[in-house]
Amino acid sequence: MIKGNTDLRMIRTRKFIIDSFIQLLEKKDFNSIRISDITSGAMINRATFYHHFVDKYDLLEKVIKEELMANVLQELSNNEEFNEELLKSVFLSITKFHMSLSDRCQRSYHDMTVNIESIIKKELEHIFIQSLLKKYHGESNENLRIIATMLSWMIYAAVMDWKDHSSKSPEDYVDNVILSIRQLLNNGNIE
Repeated sequence: MIKGNTDLRMIRTRKFIIDSFIQLLEKKDFNSIRISDITSGAMINRATFYHHFVDKYDLLEKVIKEELMANVLQELSNNEEFNEELLKSVFLSITKFHMSLSDRCQRSYHDMTVNIESIIKKELEHIFIQSLLKKYHGESNENLRIIATMLSWMIYAAVMDWKDHSSKSPEDYVDNVILSIRQLLNNGNIE
């Protein structure tokens, strides 16, 4: 009985910390957020914060992973097999995640982009390796890991290119890219 109450308190405290952090990200630059700002908003002491997270970078990583993974898993719920639809779904979920984050955390977004990039690439690599292992279980794990790494970096780069340079919708952008790649691979020409 005491263990259950402790677990609920820990879950609730963790949520208070995350909520406080997100509220701060909506108002302040990431670099100017201090642990004391987070603990004050969550109404906890520093020791409690450090019981849950190593530092604000650890907190940022866990928040991004949880939110990102929720979005990606929702997008992938109908498609876990490695194919063009999976690539499209991953691209669209990452664009949605970036747009949501940049809208919600306008002041902090640019401060966090290096950390975000690293986290997203790692999470995408994990998604792709799992999908590739299911489809190509006889293939070398090392080859599949390399492919997953390449795909994660390519998808992330395409999301950033779309965000920074394209006036197309994410759906039109990714459809056009996949069509162009298919044409290049099949006949060496882009129409």
